Amino acid sequence: MISRRRFLQGLGGLTVAVPLLQVVPGRRARAAENFPKRLIVFFNPNGTLKERWSPSGTETEFALPEILRPLERHKRRLVITDGIDMPVSEEGPGGPHNRGMASLLTGEIIREGPFPDGDGRLAGWAGGISIDQFVARELGAQTRFTTLELGVRALDNEPRARISYLGPDQPVPPENDPHNVWQRLFAPMDADPEVMRKLLVARRSVLDVVRGDFARLNRKLAPEDRHKLGQHFEAVRDLERRLGLSVPGGGGGGSSGGVCLRPEIPPEMDVGAESEFERIASLQMDLAVMSLACDLTRVVSIAFSTALNALRFTFMGMHDQDGHSLSHAGDASLELQDQWARMLTWYTDQFAGLLDRLEAIPEGEGTLLDNCLVLWCNELSRGNTHSHDDMPFILAGGAGGALRTGRHLVYDREPHNNLLLAVAQLMGVEANSFGHPEFCTRPLPL
Repeated sequence: MISRRRFLQGLGGLTVAVPLLQVVPGRRARAAENFPKRLIVFFNPNGTLKERWSPSGTETEFALPEILRPLERHKRRLVITDGIDMPVSEEGPGGPHNRGMASLLTGEIIREGPFPDGDGRLAGWAGGISIDQFVARELGAQTRFTTLELGVRALDNEPRARISYLGPDQPVPPENDPHNVWQRLFAPMDADPEVMRKLLVARRSVLDVVRGDFARLNRKLAPEDRHKLGQHFEAVRDLERRLGLSVPGGGGGGSSGGVCLRPEIPPEMDVGAESEFERIASLQMDLAVMSLACDLTRVVSIAFSTALNALRFTFMGMHDQDGHSLSHAGDASLELQDQWARMLTWYTDQFAGLLDRLEAIPEGEGTLLDNCLVLWCNELSRGNTHSHDDMPFILAGGAGGALRTGRHLVYDREPHNNLLLAVAQLMGVEANSFGHPEFCTRPLPL
């Protein structure tokens, strides 16, 4: 008779090992009965120009202004917000960029530390876990990678260059090189399909053994243990469905899901070069979306540059001013403000391209975007004032049907911790607060 401990340990081992077999190049994945939700965080720095960013009109009938115009084709998939402040970023040591970056996804007050901001004031890392890591932890790792952190020239090792945190003083550095990301994600898919099939058959036989042991053991357990064991077995059944339909020629029914394709390996390149910024951005988004389509992970963050943002858009013919300098330009400097608006519109175009990629992948009767929640965020509201009031937040996707989109919502100085809590709840996490409790009053009404 198999022991209770051995049975549960066996399930845990299967859960860890399974995702390597979930994807095969060129195959069309078939759906489990319910598609998983995915969370994507999209970040760009230094605030925006709200007078060229905020929509006009009513909640459901609104016009997109200059900076958001590339999102016109995705209006029905968006929730654009105004009136959300970030008061937690006004607390603690350091300058506004450090404080904004540290609290953006954590909702916590920045800690003491040795890192200078642009004004010379010192601070440390964030004081808590970020929403991406929190959601991944609470939902439990069911994929090969718990989370995926990607950067586009987000190279510096300091608070102004980090948005993701495992906990207090635990920043998660992003991977900035698409070549390395590909090696990490997709190199294991190099196995011969016949080898993969044999491995799958072996793995299936283990599942069958576990199922038989379950029936024998279940009769001897107390009701509470029987319930816990049943939850484990349901997880195994879901894995069996996914595995049985992921190998060439594999059987099984169900509606067709998304397309899992192994991308071509990106070339090696200088990830710090301004001239490569646009190319790297495109490659990183390709890899991010395919990692979700192949169910290698369900939580991704993409950081475009850092709060330093010493980046010129040379690929757009802008050779004189970097992003940080342009964001500081005074309101009377119309030529510099126009250049800054061009940069901001480019970021919008990248966000729209990310949504294009997600919407192009079918899942059941919908698309991958239907099952994603995409949060677009920034560490400041406006660069030339370093304000944390009226922050530019946008949500996109359907969150598996949980989010009603196609709306422009205007709030009255709502703390951004409430938005982070709403993100957790939209992802299915049962949380009553997030971040510093002083700044979290309720889930943001969406």
